[in-house]
Amino acid sequence: MLKFIMKFMGYVYVFLEQFVKYPDDHTILGISIDEDLQGMSRKELCAFIEGNTPADGSFWNLDSTSKIRFGAQLLREMNEVELEEERLLSLDSPAPVISS
Repeated sequence: MLKFIMKFMGYVYVFLEQFVKYPDDHTILGISIDEDLQGMSRKELCAFIEGNTPADGSFWNLDSTSKIRFGAQLLREMNEVELEEERLLSLDSPAPVISS
């Protein structure tokens, strides 16, 4: 019953959201948002994500907690890649010269 109510409220939310004007999200939590993504609707953003993930499925139909978990996993992987790149760059740097 709770899942049904949550699903129904999700439909109400999506319906009402079409009448809300959101601020321009140039940056969200310190991450720059590309201009094309800024202009997309919720449904267009979901379709974009669906088209750029390795498996078939409907991002639109996921529960919001699953969407947040998905974003958290992507952020974790992005941070791991950045840390690895920094580590590799530090290996390429010449060792400091110690003079006596």
